Amino acid sequence: MILARVAAALAALSFLWLAAHAQELRTVKIGVVNLSTDIAFYIAEKRGYLKAEGLRAEFAYFDSGAKMILPLGTGDLDAGGGAASAGLYNAVDRGIELRIVADKGMSVDGYDYKALVVRKDLVDSGAVKSLADLKGRKVAVVAQGAADESVLHQALLKGALKDADIDRVYIPFSQQLVALQNKGIDAAIAGEPDITQMLRVGVAARFAGLSTFYAHEAAQVLYSGKFSQDKPTGVKFLKAYLRAVRDYDRALQNGKLAGPGSDEIIAMLGEMTGAKDLTIFRDAVPPYMEPNGALNMTTLQTDLDYFKELGLVKKDATLARVIDRSFAEAAAAQLGPHQK
Repeated sequence: MILARVAAALAALSFLWLAAHAQELRTVKIGVVNLSTDIAFYIAEKRGYLKAEGLRAEFAYFDSGAKMILPLGTGDLDAGGGAASAGLYNAVDRGIELRIVADKGMSVDGYDYKALVVRKDLVDSGAVKSLADLKGRKVAVVAQGAADESVLHQALLKGALKDADIDRVYIPFSQQLVALQNKGIDAAIAGEPDITQMLRVGVAARFAGLSTFYAHEAAQVLYSGKFSQDKPTGVKFLKAYLRAVRDYDRALQNGKLAGPGSDEIIAMLGEMTGAKDLTIFRDAVPPYMEPNGALNMTTLQTDLDYFKELGLVKKDATLARVIDRSFAEAAAAQLGPHQK
């Protein structure tokens, strides 16, 4: 009887301790689009890296990164992932406080998770052999003012072409496969795992990885203005995030997710995206994520200059107004050098 009471008392104390401990964790509201570049957010939560920093994640799903801008600006979201689009610069110009604080996914040599895809029949027939052969073709990018507009521009320059030499159209990633299948477009700037699905269906060829003409940073970690004002918490969040990025980096091998820990990460990708066929993540080219969160300032500036050239953003827009690298630098310093 006494033992039972002691056991009950200990159980009650344990419950109270856990409840109190849970209350101590600060919730960070994170906007995600459930693409492969979001995986480090999930690793940080699943492996307890956020908890170790006194934080917990609350994920909010969006069907595009552009739709995160308003809730980030109002502080309804603390962090999120997006691309440095014309819309982001314009939002900051309107007084919406946002900060780009770290890398979230790059297309680099060996890990070109984004690529120019071309209809397979055009490649097989020899109609498109080089970037110069895009002349007169209908080429899709995901949206007007997206960073992929700048990517396509760089591809055209590599082929000695001008923007006016092609018919540019705007088609979401989710609809590009069908557009290629129906021959509504000839080519597109696409991303994984859509590219692998296109190859499986046989409608497109991976014509050129971005790194062959413009090694590009496709996604960044964003902070709301409110969240960025809390420097200690902002650094803690990126410290947990970069621990997850480094786990992810160790799982990369020979251009695939095939290294140590890759099975668990692939399972997380399946859970995150709802995909039933996990082989798509084994076959797809994964994105590269910079282990220290360092941003590719060169491509960010190139993209911004192109947006200005198109008249999509004001001439006085600057990277300095939207970028704060101090969070990632402090977090990386606390973690120390990354061991692959």
